[in-house]
Amino acid sequence: MKIAIVSPGSFSVPPVIGSSVEHDIQMVAEQMEKEHDVIVYTRKCKEYKKSSREGNLYYKRLLYLSSSVYVKKVILHLKKVKPDIIMVENRPLYVSAIKEQLPGVPIVLNMHSTVFASPPNVSKPMMTQVAKQVDALITNSKYLRRYYINKFPGFKGKAYGVHLGIDPDPFEQAQDQEERINKIKKRLRIQEQDQTILFVGRLMKEKGIHLILDVLPRLIKENTRLKLIITGASRYGRNLATPYVRYIRRRTLKLGKHVVFTKFIAPNQIPFIYQLADMVVIPSLWQEPFGRVNLEAMASTKAVVASDRGGIPELIKHEENGFVVSIENYREELYQSISKLLNSKELREEYGKKGLERVKEFTWSKTAEQYLNIYQMLLNEKE
Repeated sequence: MKIAIVSPGSFSVPPVIGSSVEHDIQMVAEQMEKEHDVIVYTRKCKEYKKSSREGNLYYKRLLYLSSSVYVKKVILHLKKVKPDIIMVENRPLYVSAIKEQLPGVPIVLNMHSTVFASPPNVSKPMMTQVAKQVDALITNSKYLRRYYINKFPGFKGKAYGVHLGIDPDPFEQAQDQEERINKIKKRLRIQEQDQTILFVGRLMKEKGIHLILDVLPRLIKENTRLKLIITGASRYGRNLATPYVRYIRRRTLKLGKHVVFTKFIAPNQIPFIYQLADMVVIPSLWQEPFGRVNLEAMASTKAVVASDRGGIPELIKHEENGFVVSIENYREELYQSISKLLNSKELREEYGKKGLERVKEFTWSKTAEQYLNIYQMLLNEKE
C-alpha cells in the first residue's frame, strides 16, 4: 500500500520544538513504513532543508509560504506519485482542494482537536461539505468522534475513534537517572523534604493552571513544604509573556518559593521533569481531545489528578490510577484529591503502578494497525 500523509505544514516532521500533531505523524509513519510505502508531506526548515528517505518512509519537504501555496505543491506531487490512500492531518480545508484534483483516491481526515474545524479557521458550511467529501474521519478519542458526528452528521457511519500511542521507555528509563534528576532539583531549588505537584502543558487559560492556584494556599497551610512545578510555555518552544502568563505570574508572587516555573522544556528532557513530581495535576477547562500529558505521567509511574473534560476519562480511571474531578465543583474536588495523594505515599504508589500497567495498552503499533485497517477497508470498498 502506498500511503500519503499530508501534515498541516505549520511545523516540521519530525518536530523540532515538540508540536504534538507532527510528533503523532512521525510515530505512526515509522510504524507503517515497516510494511508499506509512506510519504509524509511537511515543510522545509533550517533543521530539515531537504527531502529525505528512511527505509520505506519518505519525507517530502516543501517551502511553506502559506497554507494555500503549500497544499498546491502537495497536490502537484501527489499527482506524480499516485498514492493508494491520502490522510490529511488536522486541516479540513485541504480536503476539498485535494479531492477536486484526485477524485479517485480515498481521503481520510485525521482530526486531533476541534480548533481547525471551527471558525475562524473554517466555516460551518465548509465543514459540512468536508464531512460529505471525506471517505473516513479518524479522531484521537471516542469523545472527539461523538463531537464530530453530532456537529456534522455527514461523518456518521464513517468516523472512527482511535487512541494515540506513547513510547513509555524514555519515561521509565528516566527513573534510574538519579544524578541527572538531582541536578535538575538543585537548579530548581527543590529539596528532598519537599512535596511536589507538577503541571505540564501550554500556559493558556484552557489548561486550567489558575484552578490549581485557587486551591494551593489551602494545601500549603497543611503541607508547608509543598511546591507546584509549572512546566510549559505559551507557545510551542516560545516563552512569550502573554496576558494569561502575566496573570499567572502575578498570582504566584504571594506564594513565593512554593511555585517554580521551568519555562519551555525540550521533548527529550520532559521525562526527567516528571521524576520531580509526587503527582501530576491536569485541570483542563476545555474539552481536551485526548490528553497526552496524562499518558506521559502514567508512563512515569505518577498518580494523576485530572478534570472530567473531553477524552481524559478514557485514559484516567477514577480511583483506579488517579482521580477525575468535576470542573463544576473543582475547588472542593481538586483540593480533596490532591490532599489525599499528598497524605498517602501508598496511594500514590498504587495509582502510579496501575497507571503504568494501563499506559502499556496505548502503543504506536496498535494505533498504526487500526489506521491501516481503516485504509484497507476503504480500498476494498473501492474495488
